[in-house]
Amino acid sequence: MFENDWAMLKVQMRIALKERFYFVYTLLVPTFMVFINKNQDFQDNESLYIYWSYIVVTTVFNGFLINIIRLREGGFFKTLSYLIGSRYSIVLANLLVQFFVIQVEIFLFNIVVTVFITHVSAATFLHGFLVSFLATLLSSSMMSGLMLLKIKQVYFNYLIAIFFILGIALLGIHPYGIWNYFLTLVNPFQLIYGLYAVHCNSTFYSIFISLCVVGYLIMGGMIFKGMSVKSRLK
Repeated sequence: MFENDWAMLKVQMRIALKERFYFVYTLLVPTFMVFINKNQDFQDNESLYIYWSYIVVTTVFNGFLINIIRLREGGFFKTLSYLIGSRYSIVLANLLVQFFVIQVEIFLFNIVVTVFITHVSAATFLHGFLVSFLATLLSSSMMSGLMLLKIKQVYFNYLIAIFFILGIALLGIHPYGIWNYFLTLVNPFQLIYGLYAVHCNSTFYSIFISLCVVGYLIMGGMIFKGMSVKSRLK
């Protein structure tokens, strides 16, 4: 059993490393942007959290969600599920690969910031390392709802593109008040940013973040538990 799981993990790792072009979006773009905005006060770790949240969400989408959808729509999810004996092994292996990729990307990003822009403390490195595990799981759970959509593949791609553009734009405006709570609830970029910065926020907002985390983890667990091997996109 564990041999099959290990084999699936290696397959998912090869897939992730093969799709090198995605690293342009997930790592090179935020690295480029940090140089453009290097005049910001990066002594404030909250500035780093914005880039971390972008890395997490885009990596989970390109590496986890798209991979699962492609396997299912191509019929390979069903085939691999039968061969391994469990569809959960595929999801778990994919998720573990994303844990690894995101940790490496955030580490490299922090190294670049430390070498060329400003010093990133060891405590900040550790904070990013520890919280990124939960951030990856949370982002995967939050975006798992997209797998329930019954629309054509081309429209799905357009929808996701709009979703990402709006999400990044809304994160950049630094919303306040009720808008901050609403966008935290619906925008994965905002929620992951709030998770990284939870120790910097008010007690009430921290409780709200905690409730969002629990809610989305439960939702993601239910979706993956009931996920069909059949195609849903038209």
